[in-house]
Amino acid sequence: MAEDALECGLRSAHETIDEDQILAAAARQDAEAAGRLFDKYYSAVLSYVYHCTFDQDVTEDLTSNVFLAAFRHLGRYRWRQIPFRAWLFRIATNEVRMHWRRQRRGKTVSLQPDADIHAAGSSAGDRLEAAEEYRLLHKALLELRLKYRTVIILRYFEDKAIAEICEITGRKEGTVKSQLHRGLARLQDILVRWGVLPE
Repeated sequence: MAEDALECGLRSAHETIDEDQILAAAARQDAEAAGRLFDKYYSAVLSYVYHCTFDQDVTEDLTSNVFLAAFRHLGRYRWRQIPFRAWLFRIATNEVRMHWRRQRRGKTVSLQPDADIHAAGSSAGDRLEAAEEYRLLHKALLELRLKYRTVIILRYFEDKAIAEICEITGRKEGTVKSQLHRGLARLQDILVRWGVLPE
């Protein structure tokens, strides 16, 4: 299979070809390899998109769009120091951006989190309090500019390292750190202004 990958244009004499490189090369012609990539990354992309939209139906639609776009443009993907996972997250980030642009022009979105995000063993009071905190945090995130919202979600909801965020967003480390710092400061200001956090 590694030989097949090399025939598809992935030439790396001294690098180890990892599983994603092999699968991405094979997926151009093999539905089973494409299915394995889909299975491997579906949950991660779904989780990321959900944290960006907080709407399960929209999340499922956008996640489908991400994989559709990825597989449609797989021939354009080149292994140039950008892992396949980061490439998928870039596509997901663009899908989320387009979603929010459409939202600005049209209808509003629900700020209610889905009920299934809460632990089944919590008391009703705890679940209501957690749901309210979640709703307020989501509402505050929506107040931020998209560039700040994106890095905060990737770092704190998706637990991505700074290096991964750089790969996904295509920004330098200093820029990502600066956006995280400014975004968190603005998020804190919003939550203080709303009385959620103490001054």
